[in-house]
Amino acid sequence: MAIYLRDFMFRSAREESDFYLAEKRTCFNSFYPLDIFPQKGLGRVDFEPVTIFYGGNGSGKSTMLNIIAARLNVLREIPFKPGQFFDWYVNGLDRCVNGTSQVKVPPLSFNSELGEEWKGIPAESRILTSEDVFDKTLTVRGRNREIDRQRDMVAQKWWAYNVEGKHTNMTSMHGPEYEAWKMQHSMRDKSMSKVIKEEVGFNIKTGSNGENAFEFFMEKVQGNALYLLDEPENSLSATWQVKLASYLEGMARFEGCQFVIATHSPFLLGIHDAKIYDLDTAGVPVRKWTELENVRQYYEFFRERMEEFC
Repeated sequence: MAIYLRDFMFRSAREESDFYLAEKRTCFNSFYPLDIFPQKGLGRVDFEPVTIFYGGNGSGKSTMLNIIAARLNVLREIPFKPGQFFDWYVNGLDRCVNGTSQVKVPPLSFNSELGEEWKGIPAESRILTSEDVFDKTLTVRGRNREIDRQRDMVAQKWWAYNVEGKHTNMTSMHGPEYEAWKMQHSMRDKSMSKVIKEEVGFNIKTGSNGENAFEFFMEKVQGNALYLLDEPENSLSATWQVKLASYLEGMARFEGCQFVIATHSPFLLGIHDAKIYDLDTAGVPVRKWTELENVRQYYEFFRERMEEFC
């Protein structure tokens, strides 16, 4: 199993305090991402093939992923727009990756013969967020709407030419008249459906939001790379979350992938041998998934209604 990212150090309380004293900036409502991790007692994070940041809304788990992604300069689907002080925070983390001051070593895909010693962050590594999934879904829907519009236009032209007998005279080898004449000529002795198929084609195949999300992760998560996943359970039903957890577990075990996941989904938290940091508890301890409050709430909910399942 691959480990590309072995450890990571976040800014200390002393560093953040020195920044405030040096900058003397008091006109900002937020100093994001400052004032988050020192309060939790979080400093160094050590990683396994699957590492999970668990916590409720506002716990900082997504911020941790974004800081790591920016520091490692991994691929992104949608540009990230950080706050006023994000660049300062990230630019001072040169010493914080894998215990070295080296900014980035040449990419090297995982090779089982090299063992688990860290050799570099593969160039294919990336961060994937729920916003990426939504953006892809909206993009496909937009393209399908444009295909529908073009289909209607071609159908109207076919009807005007073949049924209403409206022909365009070719008066020039250039311009819109010529293009209209070419279109009409291509429609001769052809059915409307055949013309539409030739001129426009078919809509892009799409499924439900859950199916699209699962296909998105299967498409983007390939072998031999580091993947940072921010709440990938969004849009997924329980069934699809179980399938995604199984897929990620297999990719980590057999395909040289390392995952760092921000989630509060019990199905993803239950990935075998995942190392889980509890951001809802002071000191950010490592916990078993069955000890986490969110998972315990699910457990108690169903335990109290056990007789209804009999």
